[in-house]
Amino acid sequence: MSISLSFEQIISIIGLLVNVVQALVLPITIYLLVVQTRAMRQQTTALLIQSKEMTEQTRVFTDTIYSATFQSLYDAEAHIGELMMTYHEASRILMSQVQQGAEGDKPLSGTQIDPALRERVSWLGTAMLDFFEHIWTQAQKRGLPEDTWESWEEYMGKIISETRLRLVWQVERRYYSPGFRRFVDLKVGLPPDTVVKPPLPRHQPENQVPPEVTTPQVARVIRAVTEETKNREFYEATKGEKPEGRSNV
Repeated sequence: MSISLSFEQIISIIGLLVNVVQALVLPITIYLLVVQTRAMRQQTTALLIQSKEMTEQTRVFTDTIYSATFQSLYDAEAHIGELMMTYHEASRILMSQVQQGAEGDKPLSGTQIDPALRERVSWLGTAMLDFFEHIWTQAQKRGLPEDTWESWEEYMGKIISETRLRLVWQVERRYYSPGFRRFVDLKVGLPPDTVVKPPLPRHQPENQVPPEVTTPQVARVIRAVTEETKNREFYEATKGEKPEGRSNV
């Protein structure tokens, strides 16, 4: 049995098939959009979970950095406190208040202080300035919370500008980084073009070769501490007395 279709019938059948296909395109498109939306929702949920995990890891990392910074500051501060208790007379002189101005900025070399004691005051002040620079560096690297740094900033400005540490700074400032030097100069009230003062005269025991001017700051502090330890052991072994004694300054 053969079926013969005219050209018009064939065109009609093709048009019907096209209409059927067009009718199916919209549901299929909607279905694909639903599937894609569901996949995007799952990806968004996964990204949110990953973001929360990264936020928690960042918080833990930040807390770890703060804890390590606080521990290092605590250790350094404890060491400074130990030095001040050991060399109480030098600490008393260093922490005594001075007035700002021509009279208040009189260098330590011009005061009536025993040369050995003056040297001790100088390196004790240098140790404090090194500690302050460490705090400033940690703050610049965002290793300290902002409120903690604000407290330290106020404390350092007060100590450096109102005590004899100011006099030590005016002599030792050239050994510190330019950023920290600008920070302290601003707190102390020194103009940016302040001329660097020559170093304080160093007390040298007899038959000892004076250190070179280019000796690093940390090495000079360590040398001074070593000399004080040796002197202490010598006096304890000979007279039973400590080398540190109160001086009428």
